[in-house]
Amino acid sequence: MGVSHGYATPPQGDELLRAMMRSAHDAIVAVDRDLTVLSVNPAAEELFGYPAAEIIGHALDLLIPPEDAADQRTLLELVDAGAPLDRFCAQRRHRDGHWLPVMVTMSPLRDWCDRLVGLTVIARAVSERERLESSLRSQHVEAQLQRTQRLEGLGQLAGGVAHDFNNLIAVISNYATFIAEAAADHGLPEIAGDAAQITKAAKRGADLTHQLLAFARREVVRPRPLSLNDVVTDIEQMLRRSIGEHIALVVRLTNDLPAITADPGQLDQVLVNLAVNARDAMPRGGSLSIETCCIDVDLEYAGARAHLRPGRYVRLRVSDTGAGMPPEVIERAFEPFYTTKPAGKGTGLGLATVYGIVTASGGDLNIYSEPGMGTTFTILLPTTDARPTGPATAAEAEPIAYRSATILAVEDEPALRDVLNRILVSAGHEVMVASDGPAALTLAAGYDGPIDVLLTDVVMPHMLGKDLADRFTAARPGARVLFMSGYARPVLASQGTLDPDVTLVEKPFTKSQLLDAVQQCLDRRLAPAPSPAEV
Repeated sequence: MGVSHGYATPPQGDELLRAMMRSAHDAIVAVDRDLTVLSVNPAAEELFGYPAAEIIGHALDLLIPPEDAADQRTLLELVDAGAPLDRFCAQRRHRDGHWLPVMVTMSPLRDWCDRLVGLTVIARAVSERERLESSLRSQHVEAQLQRTQRLEGLGQLAGGVAHDFNNLIAVISNYATFIAEAAADHGLPEIAGDAAQITKAAKRGADLTHQLLAFARREVVRPRPLSLNDVVTDIEQMLRRSIGEHIALVVRLTNDLPAITADPGQLDQVLVNLAVNARDAMPRGGSLSIETCCIDVDLEYAGARAHLRPGRYVRLRVSDTGAGMPPEVIERAFEPFYTTKPAGKGTGLGLATVYGIVTASGGDLNIYSEPGMGTTFTILLPTTDARPTGPATAAEAEPIAYRSATILAVEDEPALRDVLNRILVSAGHEVMVASDGPAALTLAAGYDGPIDVLLTDVVMPHMLGKDLADRFTAARPGARVLFMSGYARPVLASQGTLDPDVTLVEKPFTKSQLLDAVQQCLDRRLAPAPSPAEV
């Protein structure tokens, strides 16, 4: 028989939650997606003067000004889309009719499946001085959020355009290759030269689409822990050549910086784009400085930036003594194709690319500039405890002739389907071609022999490539999957990186790149196939 020591049993589960709500000094109001009040705590009853029975089940409009009701619903939509929440000052109605200045904090209310089901609103009374300070801060954060949302919308548009153009460029460049090969076989050097010019133009188009995808954060990145100082040191001489002798380059690096996780090639692109941008702002010469250091971002500083979180960051600061930018130019500086340079002098994608790379790395980017006073770009990149690593190098293997295989190729662009079929058949593969996921599954179900590789586009109507791969590998566990896309987000992991079990050939690809990727898939058949959920 147990012995009682007279201690009360600690509250558990829902009882503990109710106890916390009752003891909280701030007013707490929970609302559903329709902004109907679900529960209130005693502090909310006291602050607003309403007993719980007169609030629960009623719309939140009972407590807020009519002009704020639409804003509350917009805020809920932003939360559902993943936008961060922040404190702000507002007016709330007391039961006797007067208005209370309160500091409001909101957080998403989610169910056990992580679905947004409402909001938790915490409020406390504030002084007039606190209200004015919060109002100024909220205006700044709102401007930041609106700017971020505008860039996000442009990113979605840019990503879609780049996806379609990558398909077209893949067709153009590969048909140019076919023409060049035929010209070489028949001794027609002039036609081969014309084909080379087409290939060169297609390469320029591919470079532009990659810049668009970097801005839209749809590029495949291969990040690793690295030292930002090493990145700057490795590219310093190239930057000096890029900016010219009339501009002095000053590099100041803080020793013993913590590592960051990034794609070194993309960081090179950031530094080159900023250096070239500075060079164009200093046609008569000047100074360009690159500095690194480590900083700790506190809650107050992070609160003024739309997507910044408190923590330790490595700071990269790039400053020039050039012409500077007025506020209206700063406001649009990161938009794709926006440029103040004369026609033919710039694409307007340099700073857009920098923005996409930095934000995709979980970092933050800020411009400070005044006309005639130069420009400073401040980039914050989150640190990691991992040690910097060098690039992965695969062991050199003896060249192997392409092995023939049975390949199911799935692509919704008709011209690109023809290109795929021509390349694969010419290499000795047996090829089945489908225009979308459902057609591919029907082909596979009716084919009695083995299918070695599923080669599928990522973004297609009716069924995404990843969904097709899941169903295909469930029916044929021994087969491998090769994705092809210039818009790879649907097969990327949560951090925007390529899952180790996913093989991807990026559009626009060449004949040799495609055949090499197919061979890589065939070689990996020797290893155990991943489960469908991992593909």
